[in-house]
Amino acid sequence: MRIDKILVTWQLRDLLAGKLASVEISGLQWVLDLSEDRPPLNFLQAMISMTENDISVPWLPAFSLRNSAIHLHSTAGDLMIALSGDSEQGQPDTRAIRLHTVVSGSLGQTKGTLAATLDKQGNMQGKVIVSEGMLNLPEAKISSFAGQATFTVSAMQLQHIRSEFALSDIKLPGKTSAKPVSGQADKDPAAFLLRDIGINQISLTGDIRRSTDSWAGQLDLDIDGGQLAAGSMNIQQVSVSLPMQVNLNQENWRIGLRSPGQVTLGKVNPGKALRFQTPPKFSISQANLELVKTSQGLALTHDIVATPKSFNMLIEQDKSPAIEVQIRPGKIALTGKLDTTKKYQGQFIIINAALLSPQSRLQLKAISATVHLNGPETGTAVDFSIGQLRHLAPEPLFAALSISGNIRNEAADGKPTKYALNVAGGVPGLRYLRITGKHSPDSGNGMLKAEIVPLNFSPDRVQPGAISPVLSRLENVSGRVSANTQFKWSRKGGLHSSRGAFELRNVSFSHESAKISDLNASLNLENLLSPSSPPQQIITIRHIDFGIPVENLLVSYRIEGADPPHIALEKAQFSMMDGTVSLAPVVINPAAAHADILVRADNIDLETFFNLIQIDKLTGSGHLDDQIPIRLEDNQVMIRKGHLAAKAPGVLRFQSAKASQLLATAGEEMNLLLQAVQDFHYTELSLDLDKSAAHGLVAKLSLLGNNPEVKDGQVFRLNINLESDIDKILQTINRGYSLSNEILRSTLRRH
Repeated sequence: MRIDKILVTWQLRDLLAGKLASVEISGLQWVLDLSEDRPPLNFLQAMISMTENDISVPWLPAFSLRNSAIHLHSTAGDLMIALSGDSEQGQPDTRAIRLHTVVSGSLGQTKGTLAATLDKQGNMQGKVIVSEGMLNLPEAKISSFAGQATFTVSAMQLQHIRSEFALSDIKLPGKTSAKPVSGQADKDPAAFLLRDIGINQISLTGDIRRSTDSWAGQLDLDIDGGQLAAGSMNIQQVSVSLPMQVNLNQENWRIGLRSPGQVTLGKVNPGKALRFQTPPKFSISQANLELVKTSQGLALTHDIVATPKSFNMLIEQDKSPAIEVQIRPGKIALTGKLDTTKKYQGQFIIINAALLSPQSRLQLKAISATVHLNGPETGTAVDFSIGQLRHLAPEPLFAALSISGNIRNEAADGKPTKYALNVAGGVPGLRYLRITGKHSPDSGNGMLKAEIVPLNFSPDRVQPGAISPVLSRLENVSGRVSANTQFKWSRKGGLHSSRGAFELRNVSFSHESAKISDLNASLNLENLLSPSSPPQQIITIRHIDFGIPVENLLVSYRIEGADPPHIALEKAQFSMMDGTVSLAPVVINPAAAHADILVRADNIDLETFFNLIQIDKLTGSGHLDDQIPIRLEDNQVMIRKGHLAAKAPGVLRFQSAKASQLLATAGEEMNLLLQAVQDFHYTELSLDLDKSAAHGLVAKLSLLGNNPEVKDGQVFRLNINLESDIDKILQTINRGYSLSNEILRSTLRRH
């Protein structure tokens, strides 16, 4: 400290009494180095800890301060505070004090004035006005601030202060790091939270009074036009209004709300994939903060409850329309404690939230979650539940189910963090959904497994309709169903493996148009992102009845990982009409407009065949072979040059009284024909089939043979166009293909 001049004036008789008339100080220069380990202000401790009994001001001289300054040096920068002021006689035994300050330097600049009156008892009343201020700290930059405060001091102790301050264009820059945000977030989930904060204007008004050894008052904080960045999220036009109640004493400081606070987020940009349709708003019904002095230091506890208003969000997709999500956040609570000896411990709680996706018709209700932060028993953990998950379609894919689960840190003390996920879900009385997972933030390795636990159906117990209304049409279901999927990932390779399995065992059921017995199927997928499977995925069915009985179905196939995935049919055969029908190996693209399939018939019984196609009074003996090329397109079956032929001679009989009556007058040749086909011994028999999208089925029966009782067994060549119900066979084939194809198409759409 250096002083250029001190000028003291007195009258001799007053000097002998210890009184000075005036004191003038010029050129005071006080340099304070705040960068040292021990602050240089310790010597002031005795001055600021004076008690009321220490106060005695028997005389107040006139005082003036000229050309003086305080220089502050710190690691953040330098400041110079220029001081000037005086005091003069006011009313009897009082002094009027005026002090002017000008602050300048790399850390900021401002102007301020103090006007006050002081009496001999140490009572003071005054006003402090701050104008034209700006602050430039590494932690905060304020382009402009101004305000004023009125105060009352009794016996040199502050009794009451009322203040009004306004700050404009505030910036709180986030800390930069050599690591990317994503890398930090792996080890520290809080690393991504706040990067940069900007606030257009803050207004702070307060009125605090002293009562014995404590302080109480009101403090109103208003923020207008703020913005902040949190990870990839950017929030603009933040508006905050917090009416607070303050209670302070030597042991603790308490801050709460007098009435609910309001927070509005005008524009929110959560990132490229998310967009808010309506700005989020929420009220803070409770906000209690307490700072307590303990023997180990300071401890901060807080209890905050907020109620956000409902809002809509859009999830953008590259090749599809955006998905709208309507969110009702429910109630949010944050409680916790932080002291100098322990890690922060707290809970973040969401109560009774809800979510609706109109496009997918998914609704989640009664969502609750509790995040335990550094809990004494669980560490960092999450417990959550969904009271009801519903599909709102007219025919829901699944019945309303409930889900509950948790996330736990399973690492022992001193070991790297390892989170474990456990989820269970289902309908009342049947928890059939299970999800488990693990993730290690240090290594970035993790896995997720979802499964439908084995479900045993029986007609007198559980039926599939209890799980999915779509399956409620299935009756008398019995058998076992299970499924599972698994994903694995790492920091280096991302999602590097996925697999899935689906299994049906001894499943039987009836439907309004079909009955299936002993269905067994297994599907093992090697890759779920681009679905593919090993060869020889097997489906077997002992009995199928779509109106035509089919026995012993065997299908062997594999799924090829194309875009979209294809089905490579390795083998498909079944027993029908006492013979065997098989499909030639073929690769089917479910997304294609049509599919070409070659159907091979072997040893089909002619008698059964004629009974099936229902030509009145037509019977025969023998067996048919050959093949029928089929095209399936737009839910129709088309045939071009289908051909079936008898393997050996046989007998065909057509004895229709109705036909004989209609053709009685058709002439002698027609009568001979009718007589011949009543017991026609053929040496050749073939059936040609054609069907287009524009025309119905054309079935041409060609025969070569004779009737021993007609014209001495003369050989006839007969070509007959049949009107039959052979379409029944074709529709059976089409129905089975369409069902399996639609299931796969739906899977691809979801994929």
